[in-house]
Amino acid sequence: MKPYFGWLLAGLLLAGCASTPELNAPLATPAASVQDQAFETGGRLAVNYQGKGEVASFDWQHAPERDQLDVKTPIGNTVASLSRDRHGVTLKANGKEQYAADVETLTEATLGWPLPLSNLAWWARGHAAPGWPASYADDGRLQQQGWLIRNTQDADTRLPRRLELEREGMSIRLVFSRWQWQTEPQP
Repeated sequence: MKPYFGWLLAGLLLAGCASTPELNAPLATPAASVQDQAFETGGRLAVNYQGKGEVASFDWQHAPERDQLDVKTPIGNTVASLSRDRHGVTLKANGKEQYAADVETLTEATLGWPLPLSNLAWWARGHAAPGWPASYADDGRLQQQGWLIRNTQDADTRLPRRLELEREGMSIRLVFSRWQWQTEPQP
């Protein structure tokens, strides 16, 4: 199961070269008026964990109460699907399903470290996650939930372009090739 979940995570985080100008966007603590907003995105991801790297592509649909994350091989075959809603989290990979109360518990059990999926949605949009202590490194990266986080936006559209996370023995990079805000509730 771990190799398939690695693909799932790799699908979230692939690195690549940007063809449009980018700018570093300091992550700010969200104001009280900032609300969680639904979006759909996709792109590539790269994960390096204890010296071993994985790359994949991903499709991610986020809403305040649910996430659907599909991780695909570089040629487009879905290798893992992660679904989160108010009841918990389901991981489907290799013809099997695993359940947990939250993504962090499931990824800790399958990978040995917790993936903060709920907070990724905030970090990708340029905000520190609400409800978690946050500080800033000397180079301006956000420090939150054990991660050093850098957010990059497209210089023209100000849409999320790249999200880089680092912690001891691990790095994750997501490169967004498309981004669409959702204005209507998803079923």
